[in-house]
Amino acid sequence: MTDHVLYTFYPCLQVVGGHATGTRVALRRPLRRYCSMRAAEEQESRAEPQALAGWPAPANPGSLPLKSSHQGLTSRGPAQGGIMKNWRSVAFGLSLFVVPCAVQASDLGVNYNGLTRSYSSADVARTGARWVRAFVDVRRLQKMGEGAVQTDPDVNALLRMHDDGYKVILNLKYDYTDAPFPSDADSPEFKDLRAFTTRLLDRVFPDIDIIVVGNEPFIESNSSNRPELFDFYKHIANHVITYDRNSGRPIPLYVGAFNNVENPKARTPEVDALLHYARNTPGVAGVDLHLHVSSLEQMREAIDFTKNEIGPGKRIISTEFSLKNYFKAQLERPIDQRFAAAWRVDPSWKIWQYLNYALRTPGPRAEWLAFLQASAWFSAVDSSLADADRLFDREGLAVATYALRQTQPGIGPRTDPWILNALYCNQTCLPGPSGGPSPNYWMESFRARQRERQ
Repeated sequence: MTDHVLYTFYPCLQVVGGHATGTRVALRRPLRRYCSMRAAEEQESRAEPQALAGWPAPANPGSLPLKSSHQGLTSRGPAQGGIMKNWRSVAFGLSLFVVPCAVQASDLGVNYNGLTRSYSSADVARTGARWVRAFVDVRRLQKMGEGAVQTDPDVNALLRMHDDGYKVILNLKYDYTDAPFPSDADSPEFKDLRAFTTRLLDRVFPDIDIIVVGNEPFIESNSSNRPELFDFYKHIANHVITYDRNSGRPIPLYVGAFNNVENPKARTPEVDALLHYARNTPGVAGVDLHLHVSSLEQMREAIDFTKNEIGPGKRIISTEFSLKNYFKAQLERPIDQRFAAAWRVDPSWKIWQYLNYALRTPGPRAEWLAFLQASAWFSAVDSSLADADRLFDREGLAVATYALRQTQPGIGPRTDPWILNALYCNQTCLPGPSGGPSPNYWMESFRARQRERQ
């Protein structure tokens, strides 16, 4: 039976049958995930009936002081005649334009990046996703000592994800921005790293469903050591392929992730070599793309280039994607004057100044949504998450994962504004009535895409 058949006929019942080894667990986990999702939705509807429409305005909004870069403020709220739109109405209007796609749908999951230790089953259940992605910084873990594999909170969080019934994608990050790659595969340094990688795999392999050798190799390196990048990742990938084949539980193995390949200037000899390695190596299922771009057209260009390079027998996953570059290009724009008047924000602020203020002084979710919806540059791409997911369906990606949370210390005029992308506005919005993080603008369209898959 497929998950959606189980959901339809056996909601919130625990399946205890199964005629083959492992069937019992495999059937029970989708139900547990479904029941967790339903419980989260019911709790949300009881405790947060206006969650998707924004929180109620303060009783006396007209008495709030103007927020300015020249004064410290602790209170905030809309002025009379605020412009907050009804979020449910917006989401419903957008849903009218959803056209069912005839091709095989890719899976859409959530991404913890390096924030794995902040994993919360309730936060994931609220999204409706069944895939969760994270990375482990292998060299950082190795420096912590042998016991780190057993005690590291990020590693332990990965195991909890699996125990909670989710499918898990793990990227093995090897950060060599500050050191040369080991040049000799037989050197003590390289042997030690491979041995430590094996110990890490011993700990996590039974609980992951896709493994990616690399996180962002072409960013987690430097100009002086990049000529050695391909040989290093080829040796590490071959090592993990051998482990995978001997594990008794082989899982899909990918290499990557590749960044910026929509730009011909990023298609360096090292990129070409690793793509061709993926194409020609039987133990590699495909490649991982990180698609932080300025437009959906750039996503398509990156995918089409990659498909041509790796050939028809290989798959693509995207463990990170966003319009981060598009949002970054908007940071010097002025904030909307109607929003500034409605929420008593300094009207002279640029977008980056308001974002930086919101990071330092989290406020009501209603204000955050009002800021986004009042911004023409945001409204122009407010369906981009669903549009990207439909693109992935058409292009045949196996799975893509979207940021669940984002964390950054501040924003300037040239900072990557990651906080605009996540499913939760965990840094810029006050917690919800239940104490959990408030959902960001993207949450409803993400959940709608999950419902379409059931």
